Amino acid sequence: MNIVIVEDESNISNLIYQTINDIYPNIKSTIFDNAKDALDYANVNHIDIFLLDIQLNDYKGTLLAKQIRSIDTYKYSPIVFITALANEELYAYREIKSYSFLTKPFTKDELLKTLKDVIEYKTHLNPKRKKLKITQKLFIFEYDLKDIIYIESFRKKLEIHLNKGSEVISGYSLKSILELIDDTDFIQCHKSYIVNKSYIEKIDKVNKIIHLSTYGNIPIGKKFECNVL
Repeated sequence: MNIVIVEDESNISNLIYQTINDIYPNIKSTIFDNAKDALDYANVNHIDIFLLDIQLNDYKGTLLAKQIRSIDTYKYSPIVFITALANEELYAYREIKSYSFLTKPFTKDELLKTLKDVIEYKTHLNPKRKKLKITQKLFIFEYDLKDIIYIESFRKKLEIHLNKGSEVISGYSLKSILELIDDTDFIQCHKSYIVNKSYIEKIDKVNKIIHLSTYGNIPIGKKFECNVL
């Protein structure tokens, strides 16, 4: 699970980050002190839960929430607002359909309860794992989408790069595989590559390269820049 914290008061963001880290060590949490960087990150990574301060340095957290909701992947993702302003939470609840609120100043117990509620909610909300089914001669192979890092096309064959190793298949184009996957976490970034956004660590816009942490790098094709940049 991946949580984004958008809060420009470092003492609050650090408290939330440390609390998540202490209680849920398997959950990844990332802090941003401005809306723009958080939105850029959400566009290239899969986020499960958003914790948003309503009053941010660059623009309001409610506007950021609307931008997040405009992305298909996050139409129903849990958003928890952090606010010290009366009535802002009521507006956000009605207009943006947030999950919950933390009103400043809040106690650690209040924080823990909110985190526990929203994490349990998200855990039970997650659908069954989506799979990619591939037919090869008389056999059908299944791959969990979450295990696919990227797919590479070469010499009329495709190589599916997985968490553990890779497999070569034939009889499919990148376009047909993308249609079979039918998931917004997967985008074509080059004439020869489809990438799972969940594995993108960062994007080098100057050199047109996607960095996939320990899984290497793949190029961005000019024709597909709009999908990535």
